Amino acid sequence: MDKENDVKTLFLAESEKHVLDALCLMIEQQDGMTVVGVAHSVEAMLAQVCRRAPDIILLDWNLPGIHHQRLIRSLRECCPATKLVAVSVKPEDEQTAGENGVDGFISKQLPAEIFMASLNAFL
Repeated sequence: MDKENDVKTLFLAESEKHVLDALCLMIEQQDGMTVVGVAHSVEAMLAQVCRRAPDIILLDWNLPGIHHQRLIRSLRECCPATKLVAVSVKPEDEQTAGENGVDGFISKQLPAEIFMASLNAFL
């Protein structure tokens, strides 16, 4: 198996530019993962991920205009093998994210090392 096939692809859906920039930087510094796309809205995300499904979508659970159940259903239809990982600063979002069918949850408030270790658990 060549090295390129070992690289996991991530798509980031995040409304806050500074958070998105930080996530991209953290991920790109890791061996074995690369960011293949970013979006600041639900519509932009769906347009991109349905064309080429990534291995993981990091989904800002508080993206503007998000309707959780519809979005998760749409993502499961267009990219069923993709793992959906919700991210939020609100601890209470972990329960609602789980109830809506995501594969996992990571708090944005975690230190970078712990955040990345949590993300690696989904690879």
